[in-house]
Amino acid sequence: MPKETTILFDLSKQEMLNIFDNDFSDFLELLKSLGLKVRQNVNKNLTTNELQNTDILVIGNPIDDYFSNIEIRNIVNFVRGGGSLLLISEYGGDYLQKTNLNDISGVNFGIYFHKNIVKENNSINQNCSSILSIQNFNKHKITNQLRELIVGGSCSLLLNKTSKSLIYSNVSWSEIYNGSQEQWSKEHEEKEQIISACIEYGRGKVVAIGDIDIFSNDRNIGLICLDNRKFVLNLISWLLEPIKKSDVMLWALNQLGALQTDVKEINKKIDNIIETMTILEHRISAIEEIENLENKKSFRESHKEKTIEKELY
Repeated sequence: MPKETTILFDLSKQEMLNIFDNDFSDFLELLKSLGLKVRQNVNKNLTTNELQNTDILVIGNPIDDYFSNIEIRNIVNFVRGGGSLLLISEYGGDYLQKTNLNDISGVNFGIYFHKNIVKENNSINQNCSSILSIQNFNKHKITNQLRELIVGGSCSLLLNKTSKSLIYSNVSWSEIYNGSQEQWSKEHEEKEQIISACIEYGRGKVVAIGDIDIFSNDRNIGLICLDNRKFVLNLISWLLEPIKKSDVMLWALNQLGALQTDVKEINKKIDNIIETMTILEHRISAIEEIENLENKKSFRESHKEKTIEKELY
């Protein structure tokens, strides 16, 4: 009997995206139409056993809870071994949501959820500037045949050189929440803001997005708006698509190259430490030699004085 393709939604950290809530019924129907088996992880840590037989793991905006180091290691190993991961945050990122998605996405996959909210002025959001009309897409299977997306209340993403931007707004600004003043303050004017990104990691894949509403039934910013459904469909299809062996080999070689670079840097630091210790040893030896000479001189002078005293008396 062929293995069922399974998508697992984590709810152990009070995630907002509960696939069986009425707010996400359209998304659930989309997943069922793709023949996916939908599961939930409730009140359990994400263990290796829990992630077995899972094709896609969804972590949909956790709130007021944190993933342990063991769970993070299990998630990273799951992706490296061929699993796919969908990470979703909201405005304010980890800071406002009081969680640690960046310990997963940033440290390991080079995708950081910024602690801000992205805003822009356009014809559809005169009363709410956090509703974005996205028409900027980098070439990728996930962005294939997209013309316009509607996103609401998103944080932006910060990327390193290995991760890839998917969708972005180039006529927007961001505001950061000031906890002490309990208000948002403008951070940048008219700067490109990345809303979604992806990366291939080992035999697995990761997609990150700064907005959860695109998966909802919301009639203004949800799944039915413009090309939102197409985007989500492309996203799920790409996560389920196996990575070519040649790409996995290239990733492994790049990892080895990075490791060699790290080893060289460590060796340089060790050489610097050894050189510093050698210099210190020489200085200590010189100081000891000077002290010995001074002690000998002092001894000779003392001995000479005693000899003179004997001759006098």
